[in-house]
Amino acid sequence: MFLEKVEKAYGFNVESYEKIKNIYKLITDRGIYCLKVSKYDLKQYNFIISAMNYLIDKGYEHILPIYKTIEGENYLAIDDGYAYLTDFIDAKEVDFKDLTELKMCIEAIAKLHLASRGFKYEIRIRDYYGRWIEKFKKRSSELLYFRAICESKDEKSEFDSIFLKYFDLHYRQSLKCLKDFETSNYFKIMESHKRLHEICHHDTANHNFLITHENIVLIDYDYVIMDTHLHDLASLLIRNLRYGNWDIKLFNFILNEYSRYIPITLEEIYLIFCFMEFPQDYWQVGLQYYVEKQPWTEENFLKRLNRVVLDAEGRFKFLSELEGLYGKYR
Repeated sequence: MFLEKVEKAYGFNVESYEKIKNIYKLITDRGIYCLKVSKYDLKQYNFIISAMNYLIDKGYEHILPIYKTIEGENYLAIDDGYAYLTDFIDAKEVDFKDLTELKMCIEAIAKLHLASRGFKYEIRIRDYYGRWIEKFKKRSSELLYFRAICESKDEKSEFDSIFLKYFDLHYRQSLKCLKDFETSNYFKIMESHKRLHEICHHDTANHNFLITHENIVLIDYDYVIMDTHLHDLASLLIRNLRYGNWDIKLFNFILNEYSRYIPITLEEIYLIFCFMEFPQDYWQVGLQYYVEKQPWTEENFLKRLNRVVLDAEGRFKFLSELEGLYGKYR
């Protein structure tokens, strides 16, 4: 059992433990800890730990410090992955619909971007600067691949029929996204942003923001990358607006709150619009169904797809309004 290795590495005795998603809550003779396990290769894992330690060293207050092993290491190898140790905190996940809690999240992510500035890594890894267009071109092509798989079936499922029904609408939007990016100042803006050497958390879901009685903590840095702060900001906007919340007032609220820490130019808002244009959720559910073949029920897949297509009308209307406001700043 890997817990024996953990006990030896940190010098405590585990009295009991509980597995919660990808962490272990350890009750020990020295207190309660969180063991965060990841199944990455060592090169990827070293990048994650380096990024976290950089934030900690810069005094970023919304991250849990990492405990070193007895031998002074930041992590240990266990089974087919690696793990690091932090305190286990008594906290609740934030509710994005609570504007006070949302403001706290915006502040936490903006301060992460500020604290991360100047981060450099010895090899080029997880570097997304200037790669948005490349990424969206690839995903646009993958949409065609998903359709080809679907059309090759002799007997189509209900999921297939719905996916095909809404394919042209979403594929055309992926092409418009690419066209708008290519006529923007994306590369020019990224050249200036790249000099900041920022870190993006890259998973700004509400369950990664935990509120304690005295602080908000941002957890799970498994997807951390190097990229412009606009990446996390655009993702946070999408997470708050999608599935029936497409409201320009909410968009402006998040943008204005973030701009209190890092000002956003009109040209940068246009890049955020372009980022939001790509039909990410439609692509994601297609990938999960046709390529990854996630072990979910057909009912689960249908629920996910229907949620996306039912959201399409409000999403398209919002994007049209946003383009009307910021399209001239391309």
